[in-house]
Amino acid sequence: MKGLVKYAPGSQCVELRDLPEPSPREGELKVRVLAVSICGSDLHAVDDRRTITMPLTLGHEYVGQVVETCGDVGDFRPGDWVISIPACYNCGVCPLCKKGLVTLCKQHRSIGVMAPGAMAEYVVVSAAFSYHVPATTSIEDKIPYALTEPLACTVRGIYERIAVKSEDTAVVSGPGVMGLMALQVLKSKGAHVILSGLPQDQERLALGKQLGADETVSSLPELRTAVYRRNSLGADITCDTTGVPASLKTCLEVTRPLGVHLQIGMFGTPVTLSLDSLMEQEITYVPSYSTATSTWPITLKLLAEGKVSLAPLVSRTYPLTQWQTAFEAVRHKEVYKAVLLPNPLWAFTN
Repeated sequence: MKGLVKYAPGSQCVELRDLPEPSPREGELKVRVLAVSICGSDLHAVDDRRTITMPLTLGHEYVGQVVETCGDVGDFRPGDWVISIPACYNCGVCPLCKKGLVTLCKQHRSIGVMAPGAMAEYVVVSAAFSYHVPATTSIEDKIPYALTEPLACTVRGIYERIAVKSEDTAVVSGPGVMGLMALQVLKSKGAHVILSGLPQDQERLALGKQLGADETVSSLPELRTAVYRRNSLGADITCDTTGVPASLKTCLEVTRPLGVHLQIGMFGTPVTLSLDSLMEQEITYVPSYSTATSTWPITLKLLAEGKVSLAPLVSRTYPLTQWQTAFEAVRHKEVYKAVLLPNPLWAFTN
């Protein structure tokens, strides 16, 4: 089979290789990959800004069809459509694993990081940390389910890490994929969402409006006006999805006393933050990293109820052979999400 492998340090040390097809072991599923989206962390891995095992097949945001099982895999059968928690290999016995917080397990191994990933024709995953995708939609309509994992990251933050009340004023900073997901999840909780971007983000802000943002702004003065028109004290909730220090600073500036800041975007570099400014306003800073097992049923329910739409975020699909073009499109922010198709659509049954 073909697979995209990072084989050594250096951004040029990535290539499409012929690999042996994996075989499932006890409790595992062998999955034919329909679609795998490119995450910012995949770029970090290519650029050596994220530590991964090498050589390794990249990719963790995927959707595919089960072709083989081994042992006790619950109710999964060949032909089922599936998505998985990336950290599907973990100790299973520590207090964190017992609570479903497998991404925080010190021994966890995520696909595409420490275990072979999904940028390949086939991937093997643990059935215990996999979930069914509705079989009622067409094969083409299943492609956006490759974005379920990043959506689950926003659901984890908004549904499980903070409390959102109906009519809360919430600011989402960054109209990228995570921001466009976060605004939809916040709307599902009844918040009044202000999506904040830059002057060059007009197209993305317009899409945010279509996806349910109550207001969109493209400058700090506009943001201040929108926030303080709603609440003279400031926003109840701010959420930075960019991982850009300036965005964090803006969020904290408009968060009300006793408000909450949710940090979903990862910075990638050290950040200077005045803790006194948080203390003086008694702002709660809440980081949210990845997902938990409890997050995924909530995420799938939001999708099933139509409260979140992923299809508008799939800018373009590419065959796996065009991975370089797809990665460059992501690197230069020419797309919301670029999705690789390792197999032809005719290889799947619905």
